[in-house]
Amino acid sequence: MGEVFVTTQQLRFCDTDRLGHVNNAVYAVMVEAGRAELMTEAGLHDDPGHGVVIARLELDFLREMNWPGTIRIETVVQRIGQRSLHLRQTLHQGDTLVARATSVLAVIDTATRRAMPILPQWRAALERWVVAEV
Repeated sequence: MGEVFVTTQQLRFCDTDRLGHVNNAVYAVMVEAGRAELMTEAGLHDDPGHGVVIARLELDFLREMNWPGTIRIETVVQRIGQRSLHLRQTLHQGDTLVARATSVLAVIDTATRRAMPILPQWRAALERWVVAEV
């Protein structure tokens, strides 16, 4: 099994809503931060001619997040396709699993804004986080 990429984000008071818990939109921001940090760690942001854009996001809200706190974001690569990456992520506050997400990222040529094949060096860099599909 591949490694789990782990990063954290601090909740802010402005992340809360009138009900006193963290607003649902913040969950999407947290998984975005995890994806972006994984892409940076893999060196995918170092190539100015190519990038990744989100094509699909599924988010399951399991528990409330409450301020203050730190959110642990765990990310794995579920599959590397020809032109896309499939990721699975979980959000944890303390020992509590608060959300699960899956996403599909399309690799694009930044000049043409069109999907393109994943570069071999990107594929090699991402391999360490690939886990078996479940």
